[in-house]
Amino acid sequence: MANLFDYVVIGAGSAGCVVANRLSEDENTSVLLIEAGCEATKPAIQVPLKYLNLQGSDVDWKYQTVPQKHACLAVQDRRSQWIKGKVVGGTSSIHGMMYVRGCKEDFDSWARHGAEGWSYDEVLPYFLKSENNTNEEYLKTEYHSKGGPMTVSDVFPRTKFADVIAEAAQELGYELKDCNNCIDIVGFNYAQANIKNGKRESSATAFLDPIKERENLSIWTETIATKIIFEDKVARKLEISRKGVEEIVLITKELVLSAGTVVSPQLLMLSGIGPKEHLEELGIPLICDLPVGDNLQDHVGTLLRCHGVGGGILKEWTAHNGLDFTGRIKTTDGLPWPDVQILYIPAFYLYGAEEKEKLRVVDGFERAFHFDNVSKEEMEDKEGLTFMPYILHPKSVGTLRLKSTNPREFPLMDPKYLEEQEDVDTLIRALRFIQKLLSTDAMKNFGITPAYFDFDNCPHAMDSDGYWEHVVRHITRTLYHTIGTCKMGAKDDNTAVVDPCLRVRGVHNVRVVDASIMPHLTSGNINAPVVMIGEKGADLIKKDTNKHQ
Repeated sequence: MANLFDYVVIGAGSAGCVVANRLSEDENTSVLLIEAGCEATKPAIQVPLKYLNLQGSDVDWKYQTVPQKHACLAVQDRRSQWIKGKVVGGTSSIHGMMYVRGCKEDFDSWARHGAEGWSYDEVLPYFLKSENNTNEEYLKTEYHSKGGPMTVSDVFPRTKFADVIAEAAQELGYELKDCNNCIDIVGFNYAQANIKNGKRESSATAFLDPIKERENLSIWTETIATKIIFEDKVARKLEISRKGVEEIVLITKELVLSAGTVVSPQLLMLSGIGPKEHLEELGIPLICDLPVGDNLQDHVGTLLRCHGVGGGILKEWTAHNGLDFTGRIKTTDGLPWPDVQILYIPAFYLYGAEEKEKLRVVDGFERAFHFDNVSKEEMEDKEGLTFMPYILHPKSVGTLRLKSTNPREFPLMDPKYLEEQEDVDTLIRALRFIQKLLSTDAMKNFGITPAYFDFDNCPHAMDSDGYWEHVVRHITRTLYHTIGTCKMGAKDDNTAVVDPCLRVRGVHNVRVVDASIMPHLTSGNINAPVVMIGEKGADLIKKDTNKHQ
């Protein structure tokens, strides 16, 4: 029997699960969802606090960037690790579960720059469609809903320090607010996350588990898409490797790439859609010359650790994700959106030989990280916390390119972290803001003091701007929010890969529906916007199908 389907969705991740659910609502439509990873049966996936154990495990692709010239200087080979889920649910099965939509200007800016139909007012219904919010106060507003597939709940129980930071932020004049009203999100908030009854709510548990028995939906795990086959620029077939066996899938309607910011552009380029010169270098026959792999963006930041209240407070709170309070600030005047997000975790972070190995710290930087002859058990007896500021709208933009024509070989990922000095300056201003936060009465009452990195190779005075630039460039961290490599834009935008209906330009029957279509980053964690993209993308596909029937 031939592998024949109306729709084939590549990638059972944050967006792909949504697309497969919505397209298979029509019982007369056949849908195949393929996933390179395994089923999400690992027990730790369900436990919110265990997400750090999943990162670097067999359900993580364990990507690494190319060596960075301007960042990650204290990390082996200057390579940043990228966490991406290799499991049903994708990264939503292994990430920190934070639910943050972004701000109104994020989406209005998309629309102004050619993504017609993606303004805030036009995407809000899709946020609401998927949401099942359990906060009764939030449900009294027009910005939240209940009854959708994906549960959003307050992170609970709160750590004792969340209230201290809230008081400190208010001392500095910041309001406590719902960061997901999207209108004015500058301020601080008690976090919400995709947690349901104490367990992780991934795109798989929300959108796939309830509908797995649909007869018109097939889900193939451990299946890799290796090449799209075009006939007169129409996608007709897909080459796959299913548990090691090479097969062909026939497509009667559309192929949907929801494989994420790394694999979606990789598969397009392997199939002949991408930058002409790059494909010619690898001997790949060109089908369409498009800027696939350009516009790579990520939320990048650093750390500021403190002694004081915190420590092992989360040891028994397995239903907690360790991220219960967050804020967004403008570090300079005249910005249309916040430029920094501040997270905190109630733990000192980065301690002991085990962490030194996991974080791949270069020999010679042990003292800076406080690794010197200190065991994990000794550090857990001390109390502390860690602030993590991240740039929301970086100026540094990178690229993704094929390393070879082998679909199993990871592409070359170069985010060009901190290439633009403006990004460094933004993080220095963010660190200065955290110092102001630490100087409030609320913080002083708890004896919170910063634990500065003590570098042997830093020529600058402690706490000078030069010192903090040294910190930022050496202790560079990512939130794994990579986007943009299949950029959405107007039909005549030469920097765009897909049009506002998410159709790949220059060919037929192929769309991209995942984080890679974002023109620029949103002002916060990206999983909620990616789920929204899945909802809107599925709707666009359905409308086009109905139009041509």
